[in-house]
Amino acid sequence: MKSEAIVQAEEVRATQRMKRNQAWQIVFIALFTSLLAFFVLIITMVELEGSKPKRDYQRLVNNLYQDSVHLKKQLGLEWLHVENTLSKGVRFTLDESDLAKQDLFAPARARVNPRYLPYINRFVLFLDELDLPTYGARHQKLVNSILRPDEKFQVTIRVEGHTDASPLAKTALYRSNFELSTFRAYAIMSLLKLYTGLPDHFFAIAGYGSFRPVTNNPLEPANRRVEIYLVPQLVPVEEGP
Repeated sequence: MKSEAIVQAEEVRATQRMKRNQAWQIVFIALFTSLLAFFVLIITMVELEGSKPKRDYQRLVNNLYQDSVHLKKQLGLEWLHVENTLSKGVRFTLDESDLAKQDLFAPARARVNPRYLPYINRFVLFLDELDLPTYGARHQKLVNSILRPDEKFQVTIRVEGHTDASPLAKTALYRSNFELSTFRAYAIMSLLKLYTGLPDHFFAIAGYGSFRPVTNNPLEPANRRVEIYLVPQLVPVEEGP
């Protein structure tokens, strides 16, 4: 009996020690969790504060996108596709199937099909209504958030040219599809610049050759195209003489 009492007493003491250990473990886990939550909160606040210019830039792009969608509906431009890319601004493409039923460019050529000129003129009216030169002033609070010293804000009209994957003949006007795509971008940019009357610094072009097809078959004529982007950006302030 005495031995049983000793065993029971030892079990009681062991149970008490276990409960104390468990209590300390619970306190430790709670303390650790609280500290971890605190550090996560601090890191999140730092990241949010650090990314505020990025968020404000995305708001600028989204505002431009919303304005573009609204204006597209207002002007009845059903053939104009508008897309918010965020990283590259607002993208505009023409739905050729709904337009002239012909390709924008002939094979290995950078001359714009004349049947598309009325649509380009309508797009120029669209740009005029957006009033890009004053866009920053109409969103001054967001612009001030991303603006840095010696820089100014503008919305750049960027035209990107593309080709199909058909190799050019040795007698072709252009040495490569890269060159051809660049001239296609330049052709559209020249028309936009002529009709909008905007200065040169509002425009930019790029050519990608056949490396960004929009169809599964890179040889299809639909890949002979241009894409137009409206890109809110900061540019260096030009110093006077």
